[in-house]
Amino acid sequence: MNLAKVLSLLSLISLVTAHARIRYPRPLAAPVETPAGNHYNGPLRPDGSDFPCKGLHKRADVDKTPSVTWKAGQQTYFEILGHGPGGGEGNLAAHSGGSCQASISFDNGETWKVLHSFQGGCPRDVQLGSNMAGKNQTFLFQIPEQTRAGNALFSWSWVAVTGNRNEYFQNCASVRIDGPGASTLDDFPDMFVGDMSLTGHIGPGECRSTAGFSLEYPNSGRALTVTAVGRISFKKPTNGKCFAKASRENSTPVVPLSTSTTADNNNSVVQTETINSASTTAFIELSSTTLILPDSVPPQCISYTTITDKTRHVSHPHYIWCDNAVFKSEPMWVRFSGAAGTRLTSGPMEPFHCGTQGTGWYKGIYPTSIGATTSGSVCYSWPGNVCQWSNKISITNCNGYYVFALPAPPACFLRYCTV
Repeated sequence: MNLAKVLSLLSLISLVTAHARIRYPRPLAAPVETPAGNHYNGPLRPDGSDFPCKGLHKRADVDKTPSVTWKAGQQTYFEILGHGPGGGEGNLAAHSGGSCQASISFDNGETWKVLHSFQGGCPRDVQLGSNMAGKNQTFLFQIPEQTRAGNALFSWSWVAVTGNRNEYFQNCASVRIDGPGASTLDDFPDMFVGDMSLTGHIGPGECRSTAGFSLEYPNSGRALTVTAVGRISFKKPTNGKCFAKASRENSTPVVPLSTSTTADNNNSVVQTETINSASTTAFIELSSTTLILPDSVPPQCISYTTITDKTRHVSHPHYIWCDNAVFKSEPMWVRFSGAAGTRLTSGPMEPFHCGTQGTGWYKGIYPTSIGATTSGSVCYSWPGNVCQWSNKISITNCNGYYVFALPAPPACFLRYCTV
């Protein structure tokens, strides 16, 4: 699809209001799960008069009995309600996906603390210009061990890639936390609030996302999953006090364990023409990971980014994806896992595999001692030359797996290939 057609399609989609809601945990006063309940699936009011929770958390006629009990320290999930029967949009108009956050409140919605940010790819498996999402809409996140026991409000908030810019979505659910903890997570960052006004707090033009981009959260928190989708870049919101009124104006900043984004720090966007319509059926999932390991291992074994993208495996056919959309000039520590394999392929690799043209293979040795790091080169194969381009990388042995310090390749279309 050429650029003119894409822009034309996006202009039509922008005239239509998105609709989405979570299925689990069951939100306050949620109607029956049919398209007839789509009035509930709409965004909050642009003037912020029903923020938070559409005002449902303070209504006397709404049942606020916790719909679920979560244990502190456990991994749990939220699920976005998918499309209705018959193949149409039904309950969900995904508007090219977007970014969403899982947050919690211990003061009945006055303040909100981020548990996990999903930057891009929410809802999951949505192509640019499409309202249709994939079947799997379950998103995992962790309840911190120190979380205070008792009743709380859970929030799912969403900003779509396409559609009107005065649309901020939020569903709230009453939940119970079990465990010995006593923390209200005051040292966690505040939930992003934007794409609407809050009198005396967020004014016109403040805290606004940009149509056609996945929102890059200004403070994503301790747990961050970044999903890069073909032809959709990331961009930060406009300036402002992008949090609930009652929150501390200078909330304690929490730096994510690892950051992966296609936008730089000055709010300009890295060009992503290298990922075009050929990539609309695949995505790259990068997720922050925290592990408790012996003191003998270096910090990159504890804090790294996980890549599970099957399209970079040597068995995947040729497309024209480029790792300049994933990596930057400064090397990023990553671990390959799942369908991506666990290592970079070693030895000359034929071009036109791994979802790219110039296939990257490792020319060096892996460290054999736990905690040791070695350096080597990645060569990129091209017809007639198995090392047409190259760049330096580092590899650390983390006792059962390896992590790789990888910079952006020297050109496009080049990609690191895995086995």
